[in-house]
Amino acid sequence: MTRSHALRAAAALLALTLGLAACAPAQGSAAGSSDGSSDGAGVVGVALPTTADALWSRGGDALRRELVVRGYRVDLQFAASDPRTQAAQVQNMLTKSADAVVVAPWASEELAPALAVAADDGVPVVAFGPSPTDAADLGRAQAEALLADLADAPSAAEPSPEATPTTTASEPTPSGDASPDAVPGTDGVPGAAAVRLAVLAAGVSDEGERSRYEAALATLQSALDAGRLEIVSGATLEAAEVGADTAESRASAAEERLRDLRAGAADEAPTAVLALGDAVTRGVVTALTTTAPTTEAETASPTPTPATTAAAVAPAPLVVGSGADPVTVRALRDGAIDATTFVDPRALVPATADLVEALLAGDDTASDETPDVSPSILRADDVEELVASGWISTDEL
Repeated sequence: MTRSHALRAAAALLALTLGLAACAPAQGSAAGSSDGSSDGAGVVGVALPTTADALWSRGGDALRRELVVRGYRVDLQFAASDPRTQAAQVQNMLTKSADAVVVAPWASEELAPALAVAADDGVPVVAFGPSPTDAADLGRAQAEALLADLADAPSAAEPSPEATPTTTASEPTPSGDASPDAVPGTDGVPGAAAVRLAVLAAGVSDEGERSRYEAALATLQSALDAGRLEIVSGATLEAAEVGADTAESRASAAEERLRDLRAGAADEAPTAVLALGDAVTRGVVTALTTTAPTTEAETASPTPTPATTAAAVAPAPLVVGSGADPVTVRALRDGAIDATTFVDPRALVPATADLVEALLAGDDTASDETPDVSPSILRADDVEELVASGWISTDEL
């Protein structure tokens, strides 16, 4: 491994980090393990964002196993979604003389000093995880799944089975409009209304997250132009952002956002949700499958508030999310969400291990391109295939 190649590897990694966070790593505790005997092959440090998100925890386990089989000792560390913790972990790996470092960055700015040290010392640095291009592909796949299922989106006129309508009299029909006109693009059905879409995203600071959002909206544009869709929340990435710095807090923020959106009038609540990000998806699932926490004021009052009654009437929206964490897969199986998109990190393992091996062998011409792994659109019928592949166990379901 030459110093020039190390510098190029570090520079390429810095470029990749701008998009890696779009896959929504989740909160977890900082943790690590050392495995393997080295057998003279060397020591590889692996720095991943968190144990709490299946993308990284299961991808990291698969990478560790592959590297151990190839004779390396592996120092696998998880950073609790904290960029400073991850930077310190990478620096510690270099201090302990790791021969190579594999990293899925949480924030490129924090990692820059450690990557500069690696370049100066001639230590190869390899990126692990989906690329910015993959993030855009995920956004397109989610939008395509939503478009395919628009006909399944509920109507505001369909109350949930346990709900009690709150209206006692019908409002008069505007003069000359005994039957409302069909909305363009809804197949000419009298009274048909555009699907009301809420878009929720992780954060505006991630270039990959922006790529995912823009790709999704570009894919939806024809349906928006035709009047089949109406964005009622999240028309810009800034408006779609749920906020929060960690994936755990992003999930909580997404849960609160969706509860708020459904707490208004039933005919204004979203009838479809596009959840851009694994943590965001988990928050959406929680909002749809659990009862909202009760505040002290609500407990003291025996009379439901108007928001509570309206939320009960609003039908559950059609949801397209991302990721294949156990909570998401269970929701998919049970019909709480319609579809999710999934990029299996295990598909990236062989090429990542090959690159580590080549660079440590001094191959300065080794390609550092990320393999092209297309996202899959998963529906309820695909859960058994996930189990068969070993991604998730029946016990987790």
